[in-house]
Amino acid sequence: MYELSPPAVYVHESVADNETYRGRAEGVVNALAEPVEPIVFSDEDLPDLVNKHGLIENRKPMGTLAEVRDPILMFNTFRFDGRGDEEVARFKALGIESEDLIRELLGYRAFHWSCYNQEGDPHRHDKVCRPCWRVHLQHGCAHRCDYCPLGGLLVSMVNIEEYCEHFGRLVERHPWQKTYLLDDDGDPLCLEPEHGCLGPLIEWFGTLDERYLIIHTKSWNTGWMEDLRHNGNTIIVWSVTGPKQSALIEPKTGTTEQRIEAARVAAEAGYQIRYKFKPIIPVVGWREEAAETVKMMFDRTKPDIISLCVYMWQDVETMVERLGTELLDPECLRAAYDERASVENTRTSPFPPRIRAMIYEHYLGEIRKHDRDIPVSLSTENFAMWKAFEDRLGMTATNYVCGCGPQSVPGAKKLTDHAFKVAVRHPDEVPASVLGLEAPTLSPAQEEES
Repeated sequence: MYELSPPAVYVHESVADNETYRGRAEGVVNALAEPVEPIVFSDEDLPDLVNKHGLIENRKPMGTLAEVRDPILMFNTFRFDGRGDEEVARFKALGIESEDLIRELLGYRAFHWSCYNQEGDPHRHDKVCRPCWRVHLQHGCAHRCDYCPLGGLLVSMVNIEEYCEHFGRLVERHPWQKTYLLDDDGDPLCLEPEHGCLGPLIEWFGTLDERYLIIHTKSWNTGWMEDLRHNGNTIIVWSVTGPKQSALIEPKTGTTEQRIEAARVAAEAGYQIRYKFKPIIPVVGWREEAAETVKMMFDRTKPDIISLCVYMWQDVETMVERLGTELLDPECLRAAYDERASVENTRTSPFPPRIRAMIYEHYLGEIRKHDRDIPVSLSTENFAMWKAFEDRLGMTATNYVCGCGPQSVPGAKKLTDHAFKVAVRHPDEVPASVLGLEAPTLSPAQEEES
C-alpha cells in the first residue's frame, strides 16, 4: 500500500457493523504512516460532513492548491436497492447540490453506462471513444497529479462479494462487451493489498470465460498481485509519461522507471500489459524524454497495444493555472496562446491540431523504431485527427483497438465490428436503478482520467 497520512478517516456504519467489511477498512487504517482514529458515520451525517466539516474542500485540481495533502479516506458499501433517484432528491433537499457526489458518497456508482459516440453523447462529433459499461470500486485518488481534480477525498467500497454478484448479471446481459475498465476516476492499486478488494475482483474475473478486467494505473504497486489466480483475464494499462512529467507534475505516482518495472513484474506474473502515453504534456525536452521512455518500455516489456493522447480538456489559461509555465515547451505553449481559435469549442484544447499532430508523429516514430507492427491508437482524440493519422496507424476511428476499449481483447490487432453500433445497452427486465446500474453523464474529471 502507498504511504499515506490522511487528515481523517470515515467509516460508514454499514462497514463498521460487518466484521468482514470492517476488517478491510482496518487493514488500510493499520497501514497508515501515522495513526488515525476512524470516525463512524451514518447517512444523516453526510450534509454536515460536506457543508460544515470540509469533506470535499480539496476536491480541486492539485496544482491550484497552496498545500496538497493526502486525501481523506472514506469507506462505504455499494447499494443495489433501487433507491438512488430517491436518495439524490432527499440529499439535495438537505443541502448537497451535486447529484454525482451524492451517488458517490452513498454507494450508487457501482456501474455506469457511457454512451460515447451514440445518441445522447453531447461530444459524439468531437471525441472518439467507445460506448460501454464502466465499473468502479473507488472515487478519488492519492496520486496528487497537478492537473487532476480527484484528490482531497478517496471514497472506497468494501462489499466486493455483493458487487461481483451484480457485476455477473451485468456481464451476462451484455455479451458484446468483452472488457471492463475499472475506475476511470481513481487508482485502486494505491490501497492494496491491505484493502483486500481488488484481489477478489481479479480472481472472480479469472473464473469467467473470455471476459477481461482492465486496470488503468500510474502505480508502482504490483508485487502483491503475482500469486493471484487471474487466469489471464486481467489486463493492466499503464499511463506512462516521461521522467520530468512523472516526477514533477505527477509527484506521488510511480516514476517512469517504476511504472515500467511494475509492468515487467505484472507481465512475468502472466498479466497482459499495455501502455497509454496519457496525458502527454510537452515539457521542455519532451522529444528526448519520449525516446528514452519508449526505449525503456520495449527493452523491459512486450506490450500488445500502445495509445497516445496529448494533454487536453481545457483552455490554455486553465492549463497554466494548473501546471504553471516553467516546465512547458515554449514553442508548444506559444502555439496554445497564438492559435487558440483553432481549438475553440472543442474538447481537444489547449494545443492546436498542428502541435498535437507533431507530438503524435514523434511518438509514433519512436515506437516504430522498436516495433513495426504493434497497434498504436489515439485516445479520446477527435475525428479530424483520426482521419489525418489513419493511414499511418493502419486503423480508423471505428475499427481501432486501444488500451481500454470494450472489445480490445488481448492480442487484437483491429476490430471486426463497428464499435459504435455493436454496443447495445440491455433493456433490463427491471429498472436499471434497481441494480444500481446508473447512467449519469461523465464529469470533466472522469473524462480526463478515462
